[in-house]
Amino acid sequence: MDKTTARSSSTAAGWNYPALLTALGISFVLQMLFLPCFCYQGEIKGDFALMFDAFVLLRIIIAALRKERGRTWLFYAMVLYTSPVWITILVAFMAQM
Repeated sequence: MDKTTARSSSTAAGWNYPALLTALGISFVLQMLFLPCFCYQGEIKGDFALMFDAFVLLRIIIAALRKERGRTWLFYAMVLYTSPVWITILVAFMAQM
C-alpha cells in the first residue's frame, strides 16, 4: 500500500453539504405543510421551526468554514427530516406545563 492510499483511508470523509442542504429544504417544506394551524400553538410551532432551521444552517456554515470531517452531518440530516414530528411533540408537551 502506498502513502497516498494509506493517508486517504485513515482520514474521515467530509460533510455531505448537498445532502444537508437538501434535508434543510425538504424539512422546511414539511414544516410549513404539517406544523401551521390558525391558533397560538401553530404560530409557536412555526416560529420554533424557523429558529431551529436557522441554527442548523449556522451549524452547517461553521462546519464548512472549519472544514469539519466525520459523519456528524448524518445526525443533523436525521434531525431535520424528523423535525415536524418532534416539534409537534415538544410544543404539545410545553402546552401541558
